Amino acid sequence: MPNVLIVNGSLGGSQGNTAELLAIAEERLRQEVDVTYLELVREPSMDRILEAVSEADGFLFGTGTYWDSWGSPLQRFLEMTAHTEGQSIWVGKPAGAIVTAHAVGAKGVLSRLLGVMNVYGALIPPFAGFNYTYVADTALPVASDHLRNELWTSEDTEVVCCNLLEAIRGGKNWKQWPTNEGKYGAKWLSVYTDKCEAELTVPMQ
Repeated sequence: MPNVLIVNGSLGGSQGNTAELLAIAEERLRQEVDVTYLELVREPSMDRILEAVSEADGFLFGTGTYWDSWGSPLQRFLEMTAHTEGQSIWVGKPAGAIVTAHAVGAKGVLSRLLGVMNVYGALIPPFAGFNYTYVADTALPVASDHLRNELWTSEDTEVVCCNLLEAIRGGKNWKQWPTNEGKYGAKWLSVYTDKCEAELTVPMQ
């Protein structure tokens, strides 16, 4: 059975927010593959890291966002494995990523992380990564249907897992998350307009 390596590079480790989403992913992945889990904040040895990477058929990375970058445990992982860039332990193996944040910065971290994995030689499937924020988690319960389609949700973990598994199988039956129904460019901010209209309705003294 194929093996997926989950790499938790968040400072919170198994007790953090990223771990919550990785747990959802692990449960989904175990329906079809074996799963190995590295909690980098516990500082696994280089031998353990290289063994896990070598045995994996695919990768799912997770990290929080710290001043517009990934967690220091993940940075150390990348520094420790930099010499393996382009080697067979990575090349052609699918990789996905989940990034969490309080508010901003996660999308940039996600793009950079998948870019690093591509340079290592990993294959990046469609819709292979998403970020989830505290802001989104707070907004989703009261969001309109349109706004919900603008936000990633914890349910998008399913999309990442399905596409990671599909890439391992060598298939092309990709899943995708909902779009925003073609409303790109729609105006949504009217603070200044509302202020001006309110001033115009104030009666002259």
